[in-house]
Amino acid sequence: MKRRLMMALLAVWMMLAILPAVYGEGSDEIKVLVGLAYKGTALDGANLANGEGEGYRFGYLDQERNFHSLGYTDEKNISVVKTQNVWYGVDTTYDPDGVLKSYSDAITSNIGVGCYHVQLPLGEEEPTFETVLEAAKESGGFPAWINGVWQLRQGAYLTRDEAKTAAENLGGEVVGTSSYGVSVVKTGTVEVIFQFEGGETFSLAVAPGREETEKATTYFRKLKYYGIFQFQRVGGGDLVVSNLLSLGEYTDSVISHEMSPSWPLEALKAQAVCARSYYEDNLGRHDSYGFDICSTTHCQVYFGMADANDRTAQAVRETEGLRAWYQGKPAKTFYFSSDGGGTEACKNVWTQDLPYLCGVIDPYEALIEEKISGYHWTVSYTASELTEYLHRKGYGAGGDVVDFTVDSLTQTGNVKSITITYSNGKKDIFYKDDVRTKISGIRSLRYAVTKTVGEADRVYYSDGGNVLPAMNQVYAVNGQGAVGKVAGKAYAITADGTQELPASAGDPSGEVTFTISGTGWGHNVGMSQWGAHAMALQGFTFDEILKFYYPGIEIY
Repeated sequence: MKRRLMMALLAVWMMLAILPAVYGEGSDEIKVLVGLAYKGTALDGANLANGEGEGYRFGYLDQERNFHSLGYTDEKNISVVKTQNVWYGVDTTYDPDGVLKSYSDAITSNIGVGCYHVQLPLGEEEPTFETVLEAAKESGGFPAWINGVWQLRQGAYLTRDEAKTAAENLGGEVVGTSSYGVSVVKTGTVEVIFQFEGGETFSLAVAPGREETEKATTYFRKLKYYGIFQFQRVGGGDLVVSNLLSLGEYTDSVISHEMSPSWPLEALKAQAVCARSYYEDNLGRHDSYGFDICSTTHCQVYFGMADANDRTAQAVRETEGLRAWYQGKPAKTFYFSSDGGGTEACKNVWTQDLPYLCGVIDPYEALIEEKISGYHWTVSYTASELTEYLHRKGYGAGGDVVDFTVDSLTQTGNVKSITITYSNGKKDIFYKDDVRTKISGIRSLRYAVTKTVGEADRVYYSDGGNVLPAMNQVYAVNGQGAVGKVAGKAYAITADGTQELPASAGDPSGEVTFTISGTGWGHNVGMSQWGAHAMALQGFTFDEILKFYYPGIEIY
């Protein structure tokens, strides 16, 4: 009877879980699911370390993303692996230095967790986690929650034959899980602690601590995170790893990565509203993978807790729930490091023509330019270097670069188009964000290009009394008429005696050099973070800062 009731409840949960999530408006208590590994970055296995002590709870999330606990462990370091054969070894994908280790389907060691198990009989009709755990201690097995039913299993064998032999000795039967099954193991071992299979509907969720505590944390890939971890096998594939936390915690984490917590509070508050708004605008981009927003630049960079502290928490608290809106829709609150004197209209960089992303002249950054690392920047290419670089990228059609010009500027003084001219008469013309991204070293849209020609075939002479001018290279003719470069220091004998010739700063090769000099760093669309810093120092409030960089928005 209890089993039938349990299965009926499970069916109800499954129906509810299919429904789209409904989120409240304005509250920072909204539960946000952030994707950390998915699609091409999905994992065979994921290591977790408890950041607050020992223990984890195992369970699943319901439709409202409430955590339902099924079981627990006292282990501090655990790994979640897909129920296929996996081995523990060096993780070269994420750590080329070989320090970080994880489970993968590559045979990297003799520590292999197999997908075959022995299911042992249970002497009771309605087992619970506690009763199965007690039986597991006696048999050397582990509890398994398989589609709502508790089972007692033993071992993790790499082959069915190994499992069959063990089953005959133990008096059980060989079992596995479907392609949706996951196992929790003690990190660095083959010891299975817990096993979970919920089909397409339910996915394993892992919460730090034996008991629920505020601000509990977990380490994943050397980064510290608030909240709960979820492990999905979308379509039965590799593990999609996501992090569940409140919108306030998420916002706190984002701003602590994007800005130094030591920055003026009003700047941090402006960044908090940007981060919250960016989440709102990108919500739903990854529904097919079961989470709200990803942790990369595809959505918004999220590195866990980063440097979150009391000041970033204060910025979140004092902007509780606030977002930027334009005509009733979430504003696209793009932001970047520094604009160098002027932001840019979105239509001139990407494709969308958004009235509140129109580009503004920014007089504030210049007030603190001495504080801004890399505010002024320069990159130089000789014609041959630029030719080689562009050929590698498929430009130039075999010709050599002979000219590099800025053709036009936008209303705010940023580069709108550039032309590269080649010796074969071909031209490459770049527009929009390509004027920044197509050539390495260009940091912003705000720059100028100068063309210089090196001094070739310079001749040095003495007028009979003065020191010879500076020089880069000295050549001499020996008694046999051979010309050679003078090694080491060069000296000349003048009427005033022997004089060392200083090296010239010029380029004696005669080759063309293109020097690109600019200010700012980033795509120049939206809010300049250093500009927000400067405006805050001038006494502007966070909403004034935001309305300067996003003209026409409302904040509520």
